[in-house]
Amino acid sequence: MAALGAGAMRLGATMRVGVTAGSTATSHDGLTPRRSAFLAARAPLAPAARMPVGGSNRKSSSVALTHSTRKVFARTARLVVRADGNDDATPAVEAADPVAERAGIESGGLTDLMAQLAALQNENSKLQEDIETTKSIIESAKPPVEEVPVDENGEPLDPALVSIENFFNQPEQKPREPIGAGELLTLPDESTVKWPEPNENPPFWERPPIRMPENLDPKTCEITTMPLHVVHVTAEMAPVAKVGGLGDVVTGLARAHLCQGHNVEVCIPYYSSLEGKIEDVQHVMDFDVPKGEQWEWDGEKEIRMSDFQWSMYSGKIGGCPIIGLRPAFREGSNLFVGQKIYGGSYNEAEAYLSFCRASLECLKVTGRDPNVIHVHEWQCSAVAMLYWDVYHNQGLLNNAKIMLTIHNMDNTGECREEEFMATGVPGSEFNTLERAMDERTIGHNPERLCLMKGAIVYANYVTTVSPTYAREALSGSAGFLGKTLTKERTKFTGVINGVDTEIWDARLDNFLPANFKPGTMEGKALCKKYVQMGLGLNVDPHKPLVVCISRLVPQKGINLIEHAIPRTKEKGGQFVLLGSGHSDPPFSRLAESVYKNDKDVKLLIFYSDALSHLLYAAADCVLVPSMFEPCGLTQMIAMCYGALPIVRKTGGLADTVHDVDDPSVSDSKKNGFVFEGADNGALEGALDRALRYYHERKPWWQGMQEQVMDIDNSWERAGEEYVQLYRSITGIREQFPDHGGQ
Repeated sequence: MAALGAGAMRLGATMRVGVTAGSTATSHDGLTPRRSAFLAARAPLAPAARMPVGGSNRKSSSVALTHSTRKVFARTARLVVRADGNDDATPAVEAADPVAERAGIESGGLTDLMAQLAALQNENSKLQEDIETTKSIIESAKPPVEEVPVDENGEPLDPALVSIENFFNQPEQKPREPIGAGELLTLPDESTVKWPEPNENPPFWERPPIRMPENLDPKTCEITTMPLHVVHVTAEMAPVAKVGGLGDVVTGLARAHLCQGHNVEVCIPYYSSLEGKIEDVQHVMDFDVPKGEQWEWDGEKEIRMSDFQWSMYSGKIGGCPIIGLRPAFREGSNLFVGQKIYGGSYNEAEAYLSFCRASLECLKVTGRDPNVIHVHEWQCSAVAMLYWDVYHNQGLLNNAKIMLTIHNMDNTGECREEEFMATGVPGSEFNTLERAMDERTIGHNPERLCLMKGAIVYANYVTTVSPTYAREALSGSAGFLGKTLTKERTKFTGVINGVDTEIWDARLDNFLPANFKPGTMEGKALCKKYVQMGLGLNVDPHKPLVVCISRLVPQKGINLIEHAIPRTKEKGGQFVLLGSGHSDPPFSRLAESVYKNDKDVKLLIFYSDALSHLLYAAADCVLVPSMFEPCGLTQMIAMCYGALPIVRKTGGLADTVHDVDDPSVSDSKKNGFVFEGADNGALEGALDRALRYYHERKPWWQGMQEQVMDIDNSWERAGEEYVQLYRSITGIREQFPDHGGQ
């Protein structure tokens, strides 16, 4: 509107000095400016077009001209009034103006002029209405202005703080209705599934999981009549202090025994990376722990002893009671300080040796004297040595028996004598062939200790994570430790790990779009379609889906995985890889070149827990071609979701997967496809059979899916085996009720 007004003023000013367009510009030089303006307005005028709002620039110019013209005629009307000497707004036209006659205006000409003026005024009113209407439309289309929160002083608040406050102040959601025992969390209804797109951002597997009911059917356990007090000493614990399978074993075993009524605690380093991740954490106490250091001055070695203060915390991880230990603040120590487990700049040997001594000292000063101290891996092996030669020998702890579990014999804990001083005990006391000397260093200067060997010698019982892995260790795969294990073979066995069925359960898995169980398997087909759509694969229920979820390291059979990809596609199947590791570059290159837009192959070189749940549920087969595998969880999780495993016969894979064509195995135990060699031909023998059976034996395949889901791979099964071992070394037997000889 400002532009229109300015234009009108410029045109009006020009008119006042008698400068007009056309041939009349020079015919009124002798007239006064007022008369000249009046006669200039008599020039012929084009009717003003009514302009739609929002037109082109050309139309906008026409609107401006029309408005300016209106201003001119309004000014002309006022001149006529004043020339007539009448203050009334209605012009006097009864008598002809002699000046108008001399100017050549015909009788009635002024009337015509005023009629045109009235028409233009009417047109201008319509345009003004259009402008006001447009303004209201524009205003209604604007987003509402957000109010900026301010503090009591009127200063704007930090948006991040406002978001956090809003999160905690949001209204409480209504609890989901509980489901009955054995019912599915989400029924298999295709019409209710929100089907994913290949290019969703964020990706479909990052969608929020289904909300769980508050009251699921409770897990029932047979409660023991003679509970045991068990303290695990470990470097890892799932889910928050986990790097590999060790953390899963500790948490799964602890949960299973707690459910049976045993008193279970887990002693773990309180890593700085665990801040905020431990439930109900409380500082309990600080206590002193002996620690030694070896000093050398002018060729002379000196051992200096001191007290090193530790802090004890209580809390829970994964529902299990924990004892968290870390150096006290006053020590200014960097032990267990880092952004991740094993990720600090500290000396790991010193850190875990000192932790081992602190864990035993903590039991002593708090009056704990458990039935079993269960130590795990090389990091905590010194507990077995120190318990018997220091604490039990001096009457400080009297009750416990020691169990060692070896999860992987690749890492045995080599240690120098002076490093062992972190326990407050000279390493020379254990550095003999009968105790903990590492035979590989005989003749070296200095000779070293092997912590895992020392624990094997001192423990009351030693387990590893599968019977076949134990046999392989005794047959030479354990290297120099094989000699020690053979000597101690009467107290050495393998126990298959379990699967945490609170996490891996196809019936209640809230990452899945539909759930399933034996007898109600429709949800598995929907999960397959869901994954095919989300990953951009061909949506075809008749194509077998082979999934491989693995760390990409040589142990896992990298070459065999790489060969399985094109072989699966060649045989009419689909292949999905999920995983990463230091051997992943070849797979990254394949993902970005050969298989970048492939509709039957998807290589995902990362790890996502949520996506792994979806892939297990969608898979028809899960490939595990490991070169060696102490136990393995992948093949057991696959069976929980009705996927048939394809495995190489080694370690725990040999104990848990039995070939469907093996005549020496009963039909009820057959559950997958097994090959023994380490070459492509051996892999093809098992992979090709699986793909062929999927195509040719549909009813049989569907029956096998339900059969493998019924196999008990739970920690309740594995936990009971450990309880029997605990009882055998402690002599504490289960008491059964006396039924009077009945």
